[in-house]
Amino acid sequence: MSQMSLKLIVGLGNPDKHLLSTRHNVGFWLLDSLVEKLSKDFSYIKKFESDICEFEHDTHQIYLMKPLSYINNSGIPIKTYIKNKNIKPENILIVYDDLDLNVGQIRLKQGGASAGHNGLNSIIEQLGSKEFWRLRIGIGKPENKDNVVSYVLGKPSPEDKQSILECINLILDKINEFFNGDFSKLMNKLNGK
Repeated sequence: MSQMSLKLIVGLGNPDKHLLSTRHNVGFWLLDSLVEKLSKDFSYIKKFESDICEFEHDTHQIYLMKPLSYINNSGIPIKTYIKNKNIKPENILIVYDDLDLNVGQIRLKQGGASAGHNGLNSIIEQLGSKEFWRLRIGIGKPENKDNVVSYVLGKPSPEDKQSILECINLILDKINEFFNGDFSKLMNKLNGK
């Protein structure tokens, strides 16, 4: 399915203040930048254990969500929220960091396995579906795979951060295409960048 009706964008991250600027939080970075671009604000909604922003694009409602349950439990608030709003997995876009992509690379696709990302494992398990869309932002990987946890929970170098921010700006430049569901065009434009 290349044309989709986007209803929910979820950015993955960890809520602790000392973790906000870490590589694992690029999903939060993108949503924070998007809300700023839209001149909107997030509201904390306790029932969903998330920061939520709702707005209308053309005639349809779009929801932005930052689960505050920690990445490894992201699926729990997402499941509660989509049940409440009657949103199907294929109308969801999850934005998250990816070790298997070079810093600042982007991949957009629907479905597939979690590739070991604990946040995705939680979402797949809770939703009982892999059919949601994924927007992966590359953070690179450490030379020693034993250092993965400290790497994703570490802050990127100034150069790497700049590359990630440029990639976020590129996505924001195309945000209306996301809202309009032009995902086949977006895959052609973004994948491999």
